[in-house]
Amino acid sequence: MTTAPVGTASLALERNPVEGVRVRSALLRLDGVFEPPYLVVDGEIDISTLAPFTAALSSMLERGSGDVWIDVEKLGFIDVGGLRALAAAACRLQIQDRRLVLRSVAPHLVKLMDLVGWSQIPNLLMLARETGPGPVTGVDEPARRSRTA
Repeated sequence: MTTAPVGTASLALERNPVEGVRVRSALLRLDGVFEPPYLVVDGEIDISTLAPFTAALSSMLERGSGDVWIDVEKLGFIDVGGLRALAAAACRLQIQDRRLVLRSVAPHLVKLMDLVGWSQIPNLLMLARETGPGPVTGVDEPARRSRTA
């Protein structure tokens, strides 16, 4: 996989058909592999970074097999457009009997997804970031859901 130049004015999605995707900008960094489909999100997803995020996400869905994992531990901000892209991806995967698994989801994001009803989307599994006293161990626990995943 080659490295894209870091720039603040634009985002470039690099695709390597064998390996994965990579995006670099001042606001968003994405690193993903197609097999198994796993995407790490670091930064912010908003109107200025939505296009490369959705392009990377689509590539993961199209070129990977099995469940698609997205690590959102370092996600600093996501707007409704980004949330909508995640919900749409889960719906696309449902047709293929695959799941979208969000790893290390912040508690406020779990609450927001519950509030808008998107936590009930079949084939969307949110693994909540561990909270409570003491250091974060990096272990995920299933997010609150009304049905089993």
